[in-house]
Amino acid sequence: MINTIYFFASKEDICNIFHKIEKESDIKYCMTVVDKKAGEKGMPEMEFDTIEEIAKDCHGSHMIQPFYLIAPKTEVMKTYRQALKDRDDIERYCMSYTENGNSVMLKGMRKHEDLTFDYYVHIDRQMETEFSALLFKKIVREVKRNCVRITYSTPVYIGKEMYKSKKELVFSGERCGCITVTEADEVKEWYRNPNVRAFADQPFAEQISFLRDVFQGKVLKNYREEEQNFSEDFQMYRVASSQVWKIKDLSLLKDVFGLFDDDVKTPSPPGTSTAMEYLCEASIFVASAQKPDGIRILSDFLCQIPERGYHCGCEGIVRLLLKKKYFEKFRMSMEDVSEDTKKLIKKILEGLTDKNTKNQRKELIEMLDSCNSSDTP
Repeated sequence: MINTIYFFASKEDICNIFHKIEKESDIKYCMTVVDKKAGEKGMPEMEFDTIEEIAKDCHGSHMIQPFYLIAPKTEVMKTYRQALKDRDDIERYCMSYTENGNSVMLKGMRKHEDLTFDYYVHIDRQMETEFSALLFKKIVREVKRNCVRITYSTPVYIGKEMYKSKKELVFSGERCGCITVTEADEVKEWYRNPNVRAFADQPFAEQISFLRDVFQGKVLKNYREEEQNFSEDFQMYRVASSQVWKIKDLSLLKDVFGLFDDDVKTPSPPGTSTAMEYLCEASIFVASAQKPDGIRILSDFLCQIPERGYHCGCEGIVRLLLKKKYFEKFRMSMEDVSEDTKKLIKKILEGLTDKNTKNQRKELIEMLDSCNSSDTP
C-alpha cells in the first residue's frame, strides 16, 4: 500500500487534478506555516477553499509552498504560535500534521535555476482515518489520470500539459534525481556541469577507460579532497561507476571484469564500500536481472578477471552470489556453465571460509563434483 505519490505538473495540471477532488469532496487546503508582522490584528490567513488560491505562477513555473494539509472543510484545525529568535517583528503560526491527522499532506513544486521540482502527496498510515484514506486514494487516481507515466527505475508521472514541453525541462525529484526526458520518452540522468553531461554521453568503453585511470592513480590523485570539493573528475567517476548498474548487454561485463585489482583501495562513489566491492555488486545486479541465464553468463566471464583481481573479483562475486537472494539463481546456473567455469567456481568455493555460507558452499561443491562424475565415461 503506497503512502506517497510524486509527480510533476504545471499550474494547469495541478488544477485539473484537484478540481475533480474538490467536486467530490468538501475540502480545504491549510498552510502549515505562516508569518505575519507583529502588531497586525487577527489570525493570518491559513485556510483556502480551492487549489487556484495556492497554486501560484513563479518564473514560468509554479509553486505550492510550504506544506499544506488537505482536510475536511468543517474540520477545526489546531494551530500554535512559534517564537522566532532575534525576530521580534515577526509572528509565526503553525499547524502540525501530528495534531491534525485527519488530513493528507501536499508539498509543492518550486523552480530553481534550471531545475523543475516535483510535487508529492503523502498520508501517514499510522494516523490514517476513513476520510484521509479515501481522499488519498482519490488523489492518486486523479494524478494517474492527468499525468503521463514514464518508465524509469521508479515511475515518473508528468502532467499532460507539462509533458508537451518535456524536452525543454530538467526534472528534479526526491526519487528520480535530476533527469531529462527525450521525445521517445527515454529518461537520461542530467548533470549541471556541461563537461560531465558530455562525458555521460560517451561510449561505455571510454567510461571504462576513465575508471581504469582512476584505479591506476592517474585521476583523482587526492581522492578525499576532490570528493569534498565535488570536482569535475569526481563527478565523472560517479557517472562512469553508475553505468555498470545499467548494463543490458552482459557481454560488456568482460570489460568491467578487466578492472579488478586487489591492490586498488579506492572508495566507491557513494562511499559505502570499496570500488571493487561496488563493481561486484553492480555486476551481479545486472546479471541477476536476467535470472539464472544472466548468472550463467556472468559466471562464464569470471575467467576474464585477471590474476591480480582474483580475491576482490572472483572471490568477491562468488561470495555475494552465495547470499540468500542470489543463491537459487546461482545454483541453477551451474547446470549450464562451461566445464572450465565449473572448475574455477569449485576452486573459488574451496578457498572461501565464511561460516555463514558453509552450507551453500558444501551444496555447490557436491553438485559440481556430481556433474563431473556423471560426465566421466
